[in-house]
Amino acid sequence: MLMSRSRFFARGGATVVFLLGAAGCSPFPPAKPVSSVTLPARFEAAPAVGEAAAPGWALPVWWRAWHDPELDRLVQAALAANLDLRAAQDRVKQARAYATVVDSALYPTVGLTGNIAGGGVNWRHPVSPLLHSVAPDIQDPATDGHLAGVGVAWEPDVFGSHHADSRAAGQMVLAAQDMVQGVHMAIAADVAANYLTAKGVQQRMALLERSVTVLAQLETYARARFDAGQATRADVQSITGQKQGIEAELPVLQATLDTCRHRLAILAGLPPEQAPKLDGPASYVTPPAPVGEVPVSVLDRRPDVRLRRAVVQADVERLTSARNQLLPHFGLEFFGGDGRLRFDGLPGLSGTGGLVALTTYLPVFTAGRVHAQIHAADARLDEAVAQYDQTLLTALAEVEDAYESRSSLDSRIESLVAQEASTSAAAQAARGLYEGGRMTMQDVLEARLRLIRVQDAVVEARTRQALATVGLVRALGGGWGD
Repeated sequence: MLMSRSRFFARGGATVVFLLGAAGCSPFPPAKPVSSVTLPARFEAAPAVGEAAAPGWALPVWWRAWHDPELDRLVQAALAANLDLRAAQDRVKQARAYATVVDSALYPTVGLTGNIAGGGVNWRHPVSPLLHSVAPDIQDPATDGHLAGVGVAWEPDVFGSHHADSRAAGQMVLAAQDMVQGVHMAIAADVAANYLTAKGVQQRMALLERSVTVLAQLETYARARFDAGQATRADVQSITGQKQGIEAELPVLQATLDTCRHRLAILAGLPPEQAPKLDGPASYVTPPAPVGEVPVSVLDRRPDVRLRRAVVQADVERLTSARNQLLPHFGLEFFGGDGRLRFDGLPGLSGTGGLVALTTYLPVFTAGRVHAQIHAADARLDEAVAQYDQTLLTALAEVEDAYESRSSLDSRIESLVAQEASTSAAAQAARGLYEGGRMTMQDVLEARLRLIRVQDAVVEARTRQALATVGLVRALGGGWGD
């Protein structure tokens, strides 16, 4: 008996060594998904490398290029307390926990077991009266017993199915981390967009208030001329209508300003009632567009592209795992324990022992289940590749569109600034001609109104330019890291 046990355990050890040596050896070739997108060498709409670039452009913290301490404070406050970012970070924790669950299949499972039982037995054979008189309860003697031991179960990953599942779970952890980066970038861009919009609205409100003041002066002048018989009532009413129209725009701009402030509060995890009190209107200079960015580096930086790439790799591993379901499955089990069984009136039975088993399972007929799972995994991989390619194309288009938008706004601002200079000169000339008696006060006031309207167009264009820049740096993958 001792020799047979030694041979049994020797053979079992040799089997374990063989299974460990063969682990991960799948006969199926790995899937090699191919992207159908050919990356361009450069962005066509991007400015040339030799063009001026703002000093200190750092894409991870691009908002600092505005040199605005209030903008820096708002972005940092949002990144520290945003609820969407916290939810994304919790999804990373969930993905890591799931990966731990999947990895556990690579290791043996060890458990302890224990049982205690008690009861009685009703003997069916007759009992002699003499024996019954000596032991009245012999017909229903009490019984008790216990069993305690340790069990070990392990399914060696001979063909790499569990390793493939583990790698797939690891890729999904990376995808969750990329999602955190994407949320991080979106929050910074959202804060900057609302802040810069609010600043632009404040500047426009100041210009409209100046327009109201000028129109009020013009209205007073027109009424005086009307009283002197030098103007008609229609002239006065026209000026009054213009003033009332501009006054009606102010509440709308105030509502837009409040909306931006409320959004800034929500991004920082605060109720709208605690919206930040922004400083008064202040001009800002939007830095030139970043230069020297190429598609390969941008796509490697963008978290949405990296996320899709991780999903593709995860689906490659899932397809490998699904294919391996056609192969045999092996298992090793061991149980060792101690037990005792006793009947009243009879000698008790007790002992210690162990049991080792090698199990094998090969699917022969599954009603198409395994092949259907393989087809589903293959289709899921093809879908992931298609979504990856679509993400690449979308990213390239976003960068090109953002560069184009920024370039067109730069040209528009250049024209508007030139128009502002000429209109300002005309207003100053009108003032001089009025003082020389060659123009009326109405000519002077109307020239000032034309200047304010051009200045309003410049402010609106600069706001759009700033927002286009925010969209550009986000399209380039800026906003992650410090």
